[in-house]
This record gives sequence, structure tokens and C-alpha cells, in this order.
Amino acid sequence: MKLTATLLIPVLLFIFSNNAGAEKLTLQQAIHAALEDNPALKSYSWTLQAQKEDLKTAKGHLYPKFKIEERYQRTDNPTYSFMSKLNQERFAQEDFLIESLNDPADISDFQTSFSFEQTLFVPGVYAGINMAGKELEAKQAEYQRKKEEVVLNVVKTFHAILVSKKYMKSAQKGTEDAQEHKRLAALRYDAGMGLQSDVLRAGVALKRAEAMLIRAESNLEVAGRTLGLLIGRTGAVDVAEDKPVLPLIDLGVYLDASMQREDLKALKLRYDNSRQSVKMERSALLPEAGVGGSYFLNDHNSPLSPEGESYIVAGFIRWNLIDASAHHKIKKAQARSREMEEALTGFEKEIQFRINEAYIRVREKKQNQSLSEAVLIESEEALRLVSIRYENSLAPMVDLLDTQAAADGARAGLLEAENEYLNALADLYYQSGILLKTINQNYQFDDVHQ
Repeated sequence: MKLTATLLIPVLLFIFSNNAGAEKLTLQQAIHAALEDNPALKSYSWTLQAQKEDLKTAKGHLYPKFKIEERYQRTDNPTYSFMSKLNQERFAQEDFLIESLNDPADISDFQTSFSFEQTLFVPGVYAGINMAGKELEAKQAEYQRKKEEVVLNVVKTFHAILVSKKYMKSAQKGTEDAQEHKRLAALRYDAGMGLQSDVLRAGVALKRAEAMLIRAESNLEVAGRTLGLLIGRTGAVDVAEDKPVLPLIDLGVYLDASMQREDLKALKLRYDNSRQSVKMERSALLPEAGVGGSYFLNDHNSPLSPEGESYIVAGFIRWNLIDASAHHKIKKAQARSREMEEALTGFEKEIQFRINEAYIRVREKKQNQSLSEAVLIESEEALRLVSIRYENSLAPMVDLLDTQAAADGARAGLLEAENEYLNALADLYYQSGILLKTINQNYQFDDVHQ
């Protein structure tokens, strides 16, 4: 008994020291922290920002473009020499001489130009803006789905911590029972009524119970650190006794709700984009129109000097009448669109399957939980009766230890069944796309994460 107490004291001290300083959160606080500080969500928020810039870039093609350019050249080429003097407004009568025209002197030209171009009709740009906007909506929907996935992981980890705490209590109860069995075996052996092998068997059973207690404490520590990781912490996190209110309702409600799942919305938006891409490829065969112009300053001595001034204003229409590759690009875009259509149809069917599967699992886990409760009641009663029989020398130690093991297993089985039922419910709500919405309603979160 002294050895057993010596072994258990550091274990219990270790358990106390690890949990005493841990941050303790309710489920509401844990979910709120995850939505604020989860690393994956924070990373994806930058994906959204990048897509917003893509949309602005697409819209930027409709805005006027302004350009300033400074160019210098020195030449004795007759054509360029003639043109440079005209632009500099220095052309004189002697420049018409044949000798000057055929063999001009070296001439420098600094040309400063201010240019602009404004598109008026560009079908491809309009399609690109539409597609960039829909892709932003798709990524925003994916972000909402990722938040629901994070909440699911928080809920499951929260359950795991609660179950680990109960496992520890169960392991402590098993250790206490094992200590009592060893005490009784030792008393009987000392009184000459028992066997030394019973004392040894009881000692082995006690060691196993202590090992289970240490394992339960380790599982609790890992679960706490897992929750800490989900909410952006570096250490373990403790939780309060709190569970999400997720009632089991009619299957039709889940099926109807699933049609509004955020990832399904994202896929529908991308299917719309695939059809829009067909229009974009076809727009390459349509005309484009715009206006533009330039203002020039020319000087033979220095830049930005108005020795000569001139301007050009123009309108333009571009029409790609013949493009051998355009037809194949259109066909490719149509094939991609059909691909997305089939993927969307298949995903809708898969969602229906997943919800039906999740609903079946919830009913299964609920029945298993009821059976586990009955098994625990019977195993504890059997342990009580066998303990009395052993104390009265009516049952051997092996029966007592077997019954004790069955009772420990029944306690663990009930905890596992409860955890599986709660997780199955959370999975059902997640597959339906209403987990975050339901928890928001139950806890009345501020809608700061939309």
C-alpha cells in the first residue's frame, strides 16, 4: 500500500500542476477565439484579399491609361533627320537643298510625349470583370465553409477534453477499486485464508489501473493542446462543462438546408464562371473600340523643352476577323463548362448521401449509448456482488479481477459512446451546412465573422 501511494502521488501532482494554470474556456469562448485567431482562417483571409485585388485589376481595364515617355535619338538618317527638324519646328528653306536632304548633318532629338487611351467597347473585359466578381463570391463562400469546419473541429476537440476528464475520473475509480482488491487479498493472505498468487494478481491489476490513469492524463493534455492550436494558442487549454445544444430533428430539415451549403454555393458560382468563360472566348471575335491621343514636345538641346509642339487624337476599332485558334478555345471552354456541370450534379448527390449517412450514424450512436448505459449498470452490480462473494471466500480472485476489468471497460465504453453520439450529431449539422448557424443562434454570437 505504501508503494502504491508513493507511485500515485507524483501522478496526481502532475495532473494538478498541468491543469491548474491552463486557460479555461467555455464552448462559446473557444469558438469565438477560433473564428478570430485560427491560423488557417487567418491565412485564407489573405486569399480573399488577393481575390479582391483581382477584381479591381479586372475593372482597371475599363479606366483610361495615361503614359509619359521621354525618348532621345541622334541620327544622320535623311528621313529621320527631316522628320526631327519638322517636329522641332526648326525647318528652314536651306533644308530643301538636295545636299541637305541626301546627306544631312547629325541631329539630336529629345521627344517628350504624354499619351492616353480609353476603351469604349471591350466585350472580353466585361466578361472578365463578371468572372472575377463571381470568383470572389465563391472564395467568400469557401471561407464561410472553412469557418464551419473549424467550428466542427473545436466542438469535437471540446468533446474530447470533456471525455478525457471523465476518463480520468473513471481511471481514478478503477485505481481505487484495484487498491481495495489488493488490500483484501493481502488481508486474506495474512490471515491464512488466501493465496500469495491472489496478492500478486491484485498487484498486477493495480499497476494496469495506474497505467490507465497516466494514459488518461496524457490524452487530456494532448486534447487541450489540440484545442489550443485550433484557437491560435501555443499551450494547452482547459474547458468548462459545456456542450453545444444540437437537437436531432427531422431528416428533411437537414436535406433542405444542405442545398444552401457554402461549398455548394461556391461550386455553383464556378459553374456560372465556366459558362461565362465561353462568352469570353467568343468575345475575341467581336470588335473592340476606343479613343486615344498623344501630346509631343520636341527639342534638339534638352528634354521637356517646347521647341516644337504637336498632338494626335484618334479613335480606333479593332476586329479580329480571322483567328484559327479561337474556334478551338471556344470548344475547350464549352468542355470545361460541361465538366463543371457534371461535377456540380455529382456533388449535390454526394451531399444527399453524406447527410443520410450521418443521420443513420446518429441513430446508431444513440442506440449504442443506451446499450452502454445498461451494460455499465449491470457490470457495476456484478462487481458489487462478486466483491461481496470474494470477501466471504465464495469467489476466487480471478473472478473478481475479471469482473473489475469488465466494469472498467463498461465505464470507458459509455464515455466513448457518449462522445461518438455528440460527434455524430455535430457531423450531421456540419454536413447540412447549419452547424455554425445553429451555434450562433444558441449562443447569440455577434455577427462579426461574416
